[in-house]
Amino acid sequence: MTEPTAPPPAPLSLVSRFIGMITAPRATFENVEANPRPVGILLVVALIMSVAAIAPQFTPSGRQAVLDAQVKAMEGFGMEVTPEIYEKMEASSRSTFSKVSGMMGTFIGLPIICLIFAALYWAFFNVALGGTASFKPVLAIVTHSQVIGAIGALAALPIQLMTGKFTATGPFNLGALAPMLEEGSLLANVLGFITVFGIWGFIVNAIGLAVLYRRNSRNISIALLALYVIFAVVVGLVASAFTARAS
Repeated sequence: MTEPTAPPPAPLSLVSRFIGMITAPRATFENVEANPRPVGILLVVALIMSVAAIAPQFTPSGRQAVLDAQVKAMEGFGMEVTPEIYEKMEASSRSTFSKVSGMMGTFIGLPIICLIFAALYWAFFNVALGGTASFKPVLAIVTHSQVIGAIGALAALPIQLMTGKFTATGPFNLGALAPMLEEGSLLANVLGFITVFGIWGFIVNAIGLAVLYRRNSRNISIALLALYVIFAVVVGLVASAFTARAS
């Protein structure tokens, strides 16, 4: 006779899962593993991130700060921003289409990023390490870990509005700990790319993968954070090269 298996736990609500990513990620991921639901949490995260991204566009000072940041980024990559280009960018920042397209960009881009990361994790753990998890739970773990990024976007918004400074990585990057570094240097670019919420998000992601694949979360965290730093170095090298070319 075979012993009866315990029924799966009842699925947590969307709100409980969102809060659980912050307060109790391991226990929440154990429920997500049994009840993988990636779509709802992804929509909530995309909504929060898109609202945080376009909120500055509704104030004159916010629009100007975002425009200045865009111009600075373009010039950092060696592009020449002529008065004609600047005028078109300024007019575009005031349009409703710009705000709608900004929101839609998040709703389109975030699912693609989650799918890519889920596919990479699934391939590595299943093919390279012999795991047996299906793709949907992996995708659910990736989408739920994006809650940390959404919290970071919300936390950054009031600071950016008050200071009038808008960057792609927000105010919580490690570059803020070393203001003495020369702007545009390799170390400044690398530290500016790495954020507190990025580190937190990868650790939460590692906890979810550890729950799903029954592995050590510390080892997975170290591996993911190492890849994060390597990618930051690559981005820093590219940005430094463009800065040197522009100067």
